[in-house]
Amino acid sequence: MTATTRPLIRLPTHSYATLKAMSKVMKKPMSDLAAEAIERYEDDLFWDEVDREFEAMTPEQWRRYRKEFDEWDAIPAPALPADDWSGQWRADQSRAQATARRRVVGRSESSSRSRARGSQASRRRVG
Repeated sequence: MTATTRPLIRLPTHSYATLKAMSKVMKKPMSDLAAEAIERYEDDLFWDEVDREFEAMTPEQWRRYRKEFDEWDAIPAPALPADDWSGQWRADQSRAQATARRRVVGRSESSSRSRARGSQASRRRVG
C-alpha cells in the first residue's frame, strides 16, 4: 500500500498493543494492517446492507429479483476460473496460530478482565 497522507489518530492502549503485536506476527506495517481492517469493515457494512435489503423484499420483489437473476444466469458465457481460497486459508491459519500463541504466552482475556474488575471494585468506597 502506498502512503499518501500521515494522519494522526488516537487509539485505545489495548487496540494499539493489539495492532503492534499483529504487525510483528504478520511482518506488515501497522498502517497497512489498519488500512486492511478499515477496508474489511467497509466490506462488512456493505454486505450487511445488502442482507438488510434482501430481508426487506416483499414476495413480489423477490420473485422479480429471482426472475432477473435467472435470465442473467441463462446467458451463455465462458466458464469462470475456480475460486482460489488458498490466501484465505493461510490467513485463517495465521490467525489461529496467533491466537494459540496468545493463549500460551499471555493470559486469557477473561481472567484479565475479572482481575481488572476486582481492582476497580477494591477502589470503590462503600457507605
